[in-house]
Amino acid sequence: MYISKLIIKGFRCFGPEVVSIDIKEKLVAFIGLNSSGKTAALEALRKLFGNYSEQQIYREDFHISDSEYPESSEAKYFHIEVRIDFSEKDEAVPSFFSDMVIGEQGQTPYLRIRLEAIWKRTNLGQQGDIEQQLYFIKTPDEEEEDGNSKKQYPRYLRSLIQLIYVPALRKPADQIKYSSGSILYRVLNNIDYDDDFKKKFDKVIEETNSLFKGVKEFKTIQDSLQEIWNRFHTDLRFKDSNINFGSSELEAVLKKLEINFSPAPGSRKFDVNDLGDGYRSLFYLTLVCTLLEIEEKLTIEDEIDNIKRPLLTLLAIEEPENHIAPQLLGRVMQVLLGIAKKTNTQVFLTSHSPSIIKRIDPESIYHFRISKKFTTMVNNIELPEKKDDAYKYVKQAVQNYPEIYFARLVVIGEGDSEEVVFTRLMKIMNKDFDDNCITFAPLGHRFVNHIWKLLKKLQIPSITLLDMDLEREGGGWGRIKYILNELIKRGENRSKLLEVEGGGELDEDEFDRMHEWEYDDINDLQAWREDIEKYDVFYSYPLDLDFLMLETFPQFYTSPKSFPIGGGPRIPDRGTQAEDFDEYLLSAIHSTLKSDKTNGYLYTEPQKQLMIWYKYHFLGRGKPATHIQVLPEIPDGILEDKLPSVFINLFDRIEELLAAET
Repeated sequence: MYISKLIIKGFRCFGPEVVSIDIKEKLVAFIGLNSSGKTAALEALRKLFGNYSEQQIYREDFHISDSEYPESSEAKYFHIEVRIDFSEKDEAVPSFFSDMVIGEQGQTPYLRIRLEAIWKRTNLGQQGDIEQQLYFIKTPDEEEEDGNSKKQYPRYLRSLIQLIYVPALRKPADQIKYSSGSILYRVLNNIDYDDDFKKKFDKVIEETNSLFKGVKEFKTIQDSLQEIWNRFHTDLRFKDSNINFGSSELEAVLKKLEINFSPAPGSRKFDVNDLGDGYRSLFYLTLVCTLLEIEEKLTIEDEIDNIKRPLLTLLAIEEPENHIAPQLLGRVMQVLLGIAKKTNTQVFLTSHSPSIIKRIDPESIYHFRISKKFTTMVNNIELPEKKDDAYKYVKQAVQNYPEIYFARLVVIGEGDSEEVVFTRLMKIMNKDFDDNCITFAPLGHRFVNHIWKLLKKLQIPSITLLDMDLEREGGGWGRIKYILNELIKRGENRSKLLEVEGGGELDEDEFDRMHEWEYDDINDLQAWREDIEKYDVFYSYPLDLDFLMLETFPQFYTSPKSFPIGGGPRIPDRGTQAEDFDEYLLSAIHSTLKSDKTNGYLYTEPQKQLMIWYKYHFLGRGKPATHIQVLPEIPDGILEDKLPSVFINLFDRIEELLAAET
């Protein structure tokens, strides 16, 4: 038994359009920026399945649009609905069988439970008049509802589905009090204290009373109370007054229960309030897990027949990462995943932590975003088909870089070099990654169209920076052809993409052979490259970003400061060792272009000589390490003045996309 769909309309930040969340797993994560509606979705579940106080509906629960004045509203409506599916041998089926619906023949029956609420303005106060009803919906999803679709949800069934809500601010002390709604209350309130226990309890109370009466000062208080009481009345029914611990005060004793921790420094015991925020958060989760485990154990034990755990327990937990050290988050997620695997539990959580998100299956993640009308939109993570190689790649990519879920804009690059260089360039261009919620993801060019589709589904704009790899295998025209294919897969207009000078279009055969095209005029390649930039795809030309930085700032990348003392390439003297120099240079060209079959004919002589330094820095020492060492040596003014045009164009586009998002 589990919730397979959550539908919200008109509740808080959910607008008048229906938002439907299809749920496939038993652990579900709601993610997104602050105030995007994640907590509201958990609150929607509380209105359905929380305790009595949590089910109360207030004026502020009804959505108010951005163009609407609250004072002008006369009536408001919202509904929250869940679809609940069952396994064939589910123990919950008998309790709900008569209220299940079924679509087409052969489908599995399911439940539809809907909360409807109406607010109307009255003269009775600001809250107005609120009516709420919980229904079974007796019509299948795909059929239109009629007058017989609704059946009132009986109150006696409410206890069969319970929700445990763990707020972002953990207060475990409140949960170990014997008060309605607390976790301890849920555990202890159902215990059936038999007659033998009650007799023993009464005896202990009597012994306690006798013990107190043996204290001289206590007897003095008792006698004074009796004497003064008799001065005020003559009613024989209430002649005697006694101070004692009544035999019926079991609940009073339970309310005094507390939890201590030992061994503690010194002689005193530590209670929950002595714990730091992190341990309080962990202990709150401990209480929740204890409740679930105890309910399960007590249900299994035959001798305690009256204790029945709910048929479905929903755990709604806000930001499990709060106050907890990062190294412990793995344990927290293991516990939550273990809870979700139980037959009668389902976990919903919200999070802003990449450490949490990377441990969750992407198919279980739902991305929340506020539209320009200030209403919540929800999208699931769209991955390729599982049978495709792209599925494993994209799934691993988003798990390794979960920061993309929280970005306003994602810059997709080839590798770690781009991230190091971009971090410096963002400061030069007065664009801070954090302030602008920009995430850099070194996901490479492989399966890039699937990354684009995922980001488009999440409505997160992206910019892609790839390597041109001129004279490398698959580079040059091959890179152009590849990205054109990927853009077509993304859904871009094929005719416009393949348009050529004069208004024509590349035919199928020409396009298939593009990777074999000759470089008679390098300007043709440049023209295609510039045209592709219109689709937010940019190229580091002519080779890759590392070579581009080396060529643009050679005095810094070839300076002795760019390599360790005693290091640097051992370059033969071109004047006195010409043959050795030519052989050394050719080896560097082959290494840089990753082929013994080319000689760098598309590169200028100065560019070829720079390949000696490329081989030393970026093939021998490590690309990111080199940039980390050299970039601080380049003054801001020089870096900005000589910035390659591809970066200028790219940052201009970043500016445009961020402005559109504002």
